[in-house]
Amino acid sequence: MTDVLTVERLTFGFDALARRDRQVVFVPYGAPGDRVRAEVAESGADFSRARVVEVLEPGPARVLPGCRHFPTCGGCQWQHIAPAAQRDAKAAIVAEQLARTAGVRDADIRPTLTTGDDWHYRARITLVVEGRRAGYHRARSHRLVEVDDCPIADPVLSAHLDCARRWVGALRVPLRRVSLAVAPGGVVLTAVTASAPGARDAEATEALLARAPTVRGAVLADPAGRSRLVAGDPRLRVPLEAGLDLEVPADVFTQVNPAANRLLVAAVMETGFAPEESVLDLYTGAGNFALPMARRGARVVGIERNPAAAAAARENAARLGLDVAFETAPVADALARVAPKTVDTVVLDPPRAGAADAIPLLGPLRARRIVYVSCDAATFARDVRLLAAYGYRVARVQPIDLFPQTFHVESVTLLLLT
Repeated sequence: MTDVLTVERLTFGFDALARRDRQVVFVPYGAPGDRVRAEVAESGADFSRARVVEVLEPGPARVLPGCRHFPTCGGCQWQHIAPAAQRDAKAAIVAEQLARTAGVRDADIRPTLTTGDDWHYRARITLVVEGRRAGYHRARSHRLVEVDDCPIADPVLSAHLDCARRWVGALRVPLRRVSLAVAPGGVVLTAVTASAPGARDAEATEALLARAPTVRGAVLADPAGRSRLVAGDPRLRVPLEAGLDLEVPADVFTQVNPAANRLLVAAVMETGFAPEESVLDLYTGAGNFALPMARRGARVVGIERNPAAAAAARENAARLGLDVAFETAPVADALARVAPKTVDTVVLDPPRAGAADAIPLLGPLRARRIVYVSCDAATFARDVRLLAAYGYRVARVQPIDLFPQTFHVESVTLLLLT
């Protein structure tokens, strides 16, 4: 049995939203304004899910996808949506999550910032490895789809996909993931291994670099960080703002969209950092925000649990002549040692899971403001609700489109202590 539905809007995920007899119907790969013939695939008391059988009338936001693997590949969810409509939806999703989860309905949510580069923006891609096969996960599945080109990736990465697969095939150690990242003069390959790499893996990696001069370096590391094999020069260069670049090992986290990361850094700096202001930078990584803040004269302490990232941050600070203290520790452990009212501003950029474990220690510090950088609207809204209990209110939110063609949205939020 099919129904004719009119799609209202995009939601946080694969689905668009329509209604049938006042019941919400989630419609994967619908576009706002579409009239579709849809077949219900799952029924519940509060909502249903349906699949599109036929688009009867496309909405004004619907466009042709730019990749032949869409929507089989799960890496992108919104290639069928015009970029301007994607950005409007991302700001609306942040507003919806804040209202529904945190009860914040009057926030100043600004229009989503964009570089305007909606394709070929990724400077890093990560493939899942199964045996000798490497690819992306299929949509809503753990099955692999092998691709020979990725239109949201820098073309130099697509040009090295075969090289990465040859490396996977030559290694003895089982792999979980392999990443390709743009580096000066070519690419760097990194792999997460299932066990410690050995001498044969080192030989295979050196042989690859000898045959492929545009592979500038490679890193093999186990997930626990106990074993790390390095060949060639695995450093990446990440421009943060005019005259300030990071140099980072390829297996240390950096944002995948370098141009949009500059917008992100600028949005954080726009909140204002005065000389001698005391700043605690949580989840600091390699210093993406700490170093620009220190450049403005702030007294910054960065907290990072990953030893390789913290070491890279220290090396960059020394190279750039910036005075920043970096502590290698879990954020919650470090916060437990900070006295209340000794910090003016807290900047935090937690992982997708958010900062719920840190907030009970962060709230009592009574910093006059918090700058929260989020990559997940749902966990961000949850954390705003938790921070409200300590007297923090949302002053403004700046969404940024770091991930065009996907539902993911980055945001920079200024919270003030009331």
